[in-house]
Amino acid sequence: MNLMKMRKGFTLIELLVVIAIIGILASLIIVSLSGARQKATDTQLKNNARNLDTALAQYYLDQTTQAYPVAATAGGTEVSTALSAGLSSYLSGGASSAAFSHSGTDAKYISPAGGATYMQAWTLKSGTETAITSGNGIYAITAASSGTVTANSLTVTGMLTAFTTATKAFVTYGPQ
Repeated sequence: MNLMKMRKGFTLIELLVVIAIIGILASLIIVSLSGARQKATDTQLKNNARNLDTALAQYYLDQTTQAYPVAATAGGTEVSTALSAGLSSYLSGGASSAAFSHSGTDAKYISPAGGATYMQAWTLKSGTETAITSGNGIYAITAASSGTVTANSLTVTGMLTAFTTATKAFVTYGPQ
């Protein structure tokens, strides 16, 4: 009885077991949160691309020449420089709209002279989604193809400048 009254704290082994369990749980939470952060970034990117797609459709309807903003160079141009002037009045925030840029993501836009078609492609952080081969959506990009995306008879290259391995890109194009 006397021994039980004297013990008031935890033993060293009990403390080490508790610390080890807390460490394991913390590492599991950190791993799951990093995947969720990538998916949230991709969702935001897709929403920005869809906003640009809607703005491009409205721009096309408002033009008497029925054309998209022209941006045709070897490999396309950055989305922000190609579209910010033409589409700023179609998006909230104007030329500084979040839809024109996305931190750490390679984005390309191309529309040849005449402007009857366009394509925009954005690299994704997460490569877990299933790729498609036609229509708006996720396209697979391989390092062997130098990051080339072809859709609607347009080709955008150089999509792997921010990523050195195979990845996926969110692509919208028009008209469909």
